[in-house]
Amino acid sequence: MWEKVKTFEEKIETAFKMRRLWLFFVSIFIASLLLVGGFCGLGYYYHNHVLPGIYIGDVPVGGMSRAGLTDYLETMNDKMMNEGLQFEYDVGGENKSIVIYPVLMSGSEAVELVRTDVETGVNNVLSFGKSGNWWLAGFEAIKSYVASKSVSLSGVSINIQRLMSVLAEKLSVYETPSVNASFMISSLEPMEYKITPSAPGRLYDLSGVPDKITYFWSRLEPVKIAVKLRERSPVITEADVESVADKLEQVFLADEILLTFTNPYTAAEYKWTIGADKLKAWLEAQRTPKNKTVFGLKKEKVMVFLEEKVAPLVVEEAVDAKFKMDENGKIMEFQGSHQGAKLDKDKTYQAINDVVWGRTLYDSGAPNSVALQVEIVEPAIKTADVNNLGIGEVLGVGVSDYSRSPTNRVRNITNAVKKLNGILIKPGEEFSTLKHTGPFTYAGGYFPELVIKGDEVKPEIGGGLCQIGTTLFRMAMNSGMKITNRRNHSLVVFHYNDPVNGNPGTDATVYDPAPDFKFLNDTGNYVLIQTYMDKAKQDLIFTLWGTKDGRQASYSHPIVSKWYSVGEPKDIETDKLKPGEKNCQSAFAGADASFVYTRVMPDGTEEKITFASHYRSLPKICLIGVEKPKEGETVLVPPVTEEIVGPIEG
Repeated sequence: MWEKVKTFEEKIETAFKMRRLWLFFVSIFIASLLLVGGFCGLGYYYHNHVLPGIYIGDVPVGGMSRAGLTDYLETMNDKMMNEGLQFEYDVGGENKSIVIYPVLMSGSEAVELVRTDVETGVNNVLSFGKSGNWWLAGFEAIKSYVASKSVSLSGVSINIQRLMSVLAEKLSVYETPSVNASFMISSLEPMEYKITPSAPGRLYDLSGVPDKITYFWSRLEPVKIAVKLRERSPVITEADVESVADKLEQVFLADEILLTFTNPYTAAEYKWTIGADKLKAWLEAQRTPKNKTVFGLKKEKVMVFLEEKVAPLVVEEAVDAKFKMDENGKIMEFQGSHQGAKLDKDKTYQAINDVVWGRTLYDSGAPNSVALQVEIVEPAIKTADVNNLGIGEVLGVGVSDYSRSPTNRVRNITNAVKKLNGILIKPGEEFSTLKHTGPFTYAGGYFPELVIKGDEVKPEIGGGLCQIGTTLFRMAMNSGMKITNRRNHSLVVFHYNDPVNGNPGTDATVYDPAPDFKFLNDTGNYVLIQTYMDKAKQDLIFTLWGTKDGRQASYSHPIVSKWYSVGEPKDIETDKLKPGEKNCQSAFAGADASFVYTRVMPDGTEEKITFASHYRSLPKICLIGVEKPKEGETVLVPPVTEEIVGPIEG
């Protein structure tokens, strides 16, 4: 009997053990579900947010959403633009500083010396530390929280050529260039000359400036850079000149240098000579790549000669075959194509200089004749291509308002309109605004406008190109073209507001060499641009003709999600104006705007592209003339606006 009781007790104990074991496993299972659910929730959240513990430089951005990060980076970019780039330099033991604001005005267009592509920067920060799988983002978030990391923004670009030019110009007054030893020829027969001495110079070392700007800007830190004077030794010394002095007569005893060119289109022949008088004025001592001293020609002198005397007879634009139509689409005029020619001045100079080098290095055998280095430019559309192109239907029209434009701005727009009228675009060809409207020079038909540039008011050529880019942008979208390159202005300019609701957002900025406005002709047929200026309404009207393939296209009118106030007016003192004289530029409110461009292709495929534009605000800025600053005072280079509407105020 006791054995039976004991067995029963054992069974009870065993049952309790099984129950406890079952409860243990159930608890483990529930805890696992909660843990996995927590990780999934965490992963889902951080899939669309910046991982925790992430910094841009020293600025914490962990947990920010795409919209929040975009707004923050745009605000910081505007702040850094307004603060400018500060450079410290030494002059005679005194520390000085200069501030360069990274928006430069040229003509009626703004050039950003430093720019952040906010979208690229946002994508870079959002994806940092992530594998791309949202269900792993929870583990990645915990890992990032434990070990925080700093990231530098991608998408920071610097207009190095412009920026270094502005900086070098401001510092050049304190520099002493090195001087090479040379010679002064007083007589050719007999040969009489005097060697002039060399001297060391002191120049500011700007070699690392772009990298430092990129470093600070990409970390959202104020840009403050010290530049130092470095001693520069002359390249050519008195001993170098003396080593080749006995070759001087040989340079002049040889025949004059003959330049030749045959026009490939007309077969006309041209000749120019460089005789003893030019050699005497242009000659200098130079160093070869093998470190030998030779006689050569001053490049700046030869380039002026090529530009003024040679290029006008050589350079010829290639002429494309064109159609011109009336308002009903009837072809009014036919133009045949022919080749063009472009003078390569650098290669031509080198060829001429090689002749003079040869006269120093060799006693005889150096050539005396040089063929100009000319590039043959083929027309984009040849005469044979203009048959049966199917140019007969209006694909789309773009319109913009150029009213209240200054005289030279209207002239520039008129010039560009003439250049664009009748342009044929081949199937699969990418249209470039800059390609078809340049060159942006007096010779190219463009005029200057007065512009506040730094602390001066100067004339610059080419204002009004953004009117062209904006009209082309609207024409291309109404025609259903693929937009391949478009950038909005930095500021809201009334010329480019939407013609329907008056909001900013449907503009396209154009400036040589960048940015450019481009679109792709993906219709499979030729298309033709026709341009028209309605002088009564002061409207610009561009029409794209071609063959319809069934596509449909439209774009919504832009919506402004946020406006930014202009801020308090700024007065900036400058010694570039007479004391008391005042020149002002208008204030500009900032904005965030967007619209949707929709294409429905012939096969029914729908494409939607959102064009978002951020426009920075800018207060009214006036330059006020003062006496020249005293020694040691800080010099400020003031910011410049996107567009001066109407004449500069007095």
